Formats: sequence, structure tokens, C-alpha cells
Amino acid sequence: MKKFFQMDYRKTALLLVICFSFILGCKKDKCEDTIDQAYVYPVEKAIGKSYEERIKIFKIPETILHCLSTEALAKSCLDYPGIGFVWAYNGLQKGFDQLNTNCNGFDELWERGDKFHALYSLYQQKNVDRGDWDSHTDLENGLYLFDIVYVELVISQYEVLQNLSLSEKTKLFQLVLDNQKKKVDLIKYYGPVGMQTSIAILGRIMYLDNYEPLVQEYNSNEMVFLSVSELLMRNYNVVNTIMSLSEDYLKNLKSKQK
Repeated sequence: MKKFFQMDYRKTALLLVICFSFILGCKKDKCEDTIDQAYVYPVEKAIGKSYEERIKIFKIPETILHCLSTEALAKSCLDYPGIGFVWAYNGLQKGFDQLNTNCNGFDELWERGDKFHALYSLYQQKNVDRGDWDSHTDLENGLYLFDIVYVELVISQYEVLQNLSLSEKTKLFQLVLDNQKKKVDLIKYYGPVGMQTSIAILGRIMYLDNYEPLVQEYNSNEMVFLSVSELLMRNYNVVNTIMSLSEDYLKNLKSKQK
């Protein structure tokens, strides 16, 4: 009986140690305060460093990463110092895939249940119709354009689009289509380059919804396939095709909400 009591006591003690360790671990990972400001990357520290070293330096520390609000996290991803390299690849999707590998903020963002709301809010704040383009230099206009394109590039990822509710899908599609129409009116400034991301969002939403007219174009028209799959626009006719399909698709979406 004494031996049994000793063995039972040891088991109980072991269970208590395991539980206590688990509780401590949870407390250690839990954020005491939410960080509402975007992470400031140590750019000066990376000067003169190799490509591999810069990637390590620009990793958001885990203690900060998990405590960023979703909006601050999204802004941190968009502020990543190497985001401009997405243009160095044959298609913006390939560029983004590399960015996603280098910046650890995106994996955290994909896990957030409110990522769409944060990204949509940021996108709503972008003014596609700037109004005073000619009063700025080409460089300033280019940076302004890229600021919009980068938000659209993140939104265009399937991690964001694949689980949208009907209402979320409808309001995003409406906003993107409205912005795309403005880009067409401002083609002098946006050109096909500035339309790749908005066209991709429209195309990918329709593709995920198995919208038959788009699926047919996707499977038979290489230019449409490249624009939707690779975010690579090689023919401006794709813009007309996607926008035409989008008008009818949006009507279908709205009819489902009634």
C-alpha cells in the first residue's frame, strides 16, 4: 500500500509539473499589449550587408510579430524594405512568392481571421484618381501608383480571397472594379503595368467562384491565364475581356444578396 501511494504521488507530481510548464508557456507567448503601429525595419543596420544577411535583419522579431494588430501587421508587410523586388521577376506572382518567403509577416497575416477587413480598410483609403498628377514628378507619380499596386497585390493572394463571405466578396469586387475603371480613364499614368493587380483580383474572384465564362477564357486564352495566374499582362485586350466579364458577374453577386 505504501509503495502504491509513492507511485501514485510521483505520477501526480509529474502531471502537475507538466501542467505548470504548459501554463507558463502560454503566459510567455501571450501579448500583454497589442502593438498598433507598423514595425520599423532596421534599414541602416542592413546597409552594406549581403542579400542573405539583409533577409535575416529584416525578419520581424517573434515577440513583436504576434503582438501586432492585424492592421499594423498588414502595414508592416507593405513597408517591407525589399517589396520593390517583386518587379524583378517574370510576373508579379513570382515576385510576391519570393517576397512571401523573405518577409515573415505574411505567414502571420494569413493566420489572422480579420486579415480581409484590415486589408480592405487600407485599400479603401487609397485614392486611384489622384487628381493632380501633372503637378508631381514622374518619380512621385510612380511611387504613388506602386503604393496602390502593392495593396492590391497582397489582396490578390488566394490566402485572402478563398474564404470570403458573399458580402465581403461583393463589396471587394465592386471597389476593385470601380478602381479599375478609373485606371482605364487614367491609362496615361497607370498603363497596363498599374492594372495587373486589379485585373488579377477580379479574375481570381471569378475563378474561385467557378464563374463559367471566366473559366472558359482562363482555359483557352493564354493571355487571360497569365494575367490571372501569374499577374503578368502581355496583351491589353485582357483588360477589356476581364472587365466585360466582371460587369455580368457583379450583377450575379448582387442578385444572390437579395
